[in-house]
Amino acid sequence: MEIMNISKQHKGIDRREAILEEAKRFFLEKGYAETSMSAIAAKVGGSKGTLWSHFPSKEALFRAVIERLAGEFHKVYTDLLNPQAEIEIALNQYGCHFCRNIIEPDKRALFRLAIVECWRFPEVGKIFYEAGPQTAMRKLASYFASAMEKKQIRQEDPEYAASFFLHSLSARSIASRLYNISQENLANKEEIEADVSRIVSLFLKAYAP
Repeated sequence: MEIMNISKQHKGIDRREAILEEAKRFFLEKGYAETSMSAIAAKVGGSKGTLWSHFPSKEALFRAVIERLAGEFHKVYTDLLNPQAEIEIALNQYGCHFCRNIIEPDKRALFRLAIVECWRFPEVGKIFYEAGPQTAMRKLASYFASAMEKKQIRQEDPEYAASFFLHSLSARSIASRLYNISQENLANKEEIEADVSRIVSLFLKAYAP
């Protein structure tokens, strides 16, 4: 009986993951408005009841997709913000990963989806902001608050410092992410590292203790 229950649990997890993967593709390709629960259920297979048992609404499904993507995103950043490492090294590692991540096709598509759909469906913008930018800012602010206590950077509003740093990192790629303008050099590893190094240097000068 216990083995059967474990087997059912695994099947449930696999089914949920399959739904999330298919839903991600639908949302990114068709947008929020044009994605239907029925279409996702038909693509994944099984009954509509199975889909609704996992996700009671399209909003709940969208939130789950965003939180799944954001969870992978934030775990890496939390590991990179090692409080034991030199702050310059930690911020450079964080910045390089951040800049590479936000220009990935799925991330750019998700960013544009949130910008476009939030005016018709405010919940879309709220879900994206809370799971993505807001969480990233809070985690970075917590790291900066700790750095301020250690006198690594001067005392200031840590959330403002996090916002300033994140917006500096994302400024160069805004044309690509928001206006779909090709910027092939954004993916160049050496250019990313050089750009991030300049931003980190300027940030640490601005916040020198």
